[in-house]
Amino acid sequence: MKDFEEDLQFEEFNDEDFVEIDALIEYLNTLPRHEVFMLNNLRVLQMRFACATIKKVLRETQSAAKIECKQHEFDPNVGVVRVEGASLNVVDIEGFVRASEFASNTEIYPLSTNKVRMTFTFHGMLMPI
Repeated sequence: MKDFEEDLQFEEFNDEDFVEIDALIEYLNTLPRHEVFMLNNLRVLQMRFACATIKKVLRETQSAAKIECKQHEFDPNVGVVRVEGASLNVVDIEGFVRASEFASNTEIYPLSTNKVRMTFTFHGMLMPI
């Protein structure tokens, strides 16, 4: 390696020497980068656990709620558990905490449709191969 570096020091280069390689590099940079991913099984299990736990917590108070457990529509690397209803009553605080513990983020907020939404997001659902 050292001989190569020494040889380069004595070589004189012009910008024209690299026109073709620079064009190739520019072309390669324009190509789409397809990466292959696989599901992060641990994150999937954590999301399913959160979904099952929050269903149990809400069932105890007979809260009528729509519950979704799916991949986020805007980011395939994020999973989401969404709970939506007119009223979400939680008395099992420990169960709620257990449902939240693996989530990257937990939010509860009112909607303009006179409903309440609870969202648990799970980042890192995909792993590059």
